[in-house]
Amino acid sequence: MKKAMIILMALTTFAITAQHKNPDRKENRSQLRENLTPEQRAELHAKKMTLDLSLNETQQTQVRQLLLDMQENKPERPANKEEMPPAQKFEAKNAMLDRRIAMKKAMKEILSEEQFSKWEKGRENKQTRYKHKKRMEKRGEK
Repeated sequence: MKKAMIILMALTTFAITAQHKNPDRKENRSQLRENLTPEQRAELHAKKMTLDLSLNETQQTQVRQLLLDMQENKPERPANKEEMPPAQKFEAKNAMLDRRIAMKKAMKEILSEEQFSKWEKGRENKQTRYKHKKRMEKRGEK
């Protein structure tokens, strides 16, 4: 019985320490993102896409240029979205959707059918994870 209690305590301690999350990691990532120039962000994103989608040289340069244009034309985020009037929220959402449509059209021209479907699937997975994360944060869970 004594051995079982010791093993149970050891497993409990291990489980508690294994679940400890490092909040600094998230802060470091956001600081890194803030310190990058649009050219650096576009370069990193293009390289990630090259690894994921096996892009050739011409596709890499086209994607890099597209991403750079998107980064440079990206509007500034408002300080507080809740204080925005409904008309301004509508305009911001409409502009964002227009940018997404343009990005999708441009990517469809650059990528092959297989690469494009893989890219879309990756974006859908990313959006699903983001929505799930936001839902959990609203509930107070992390």
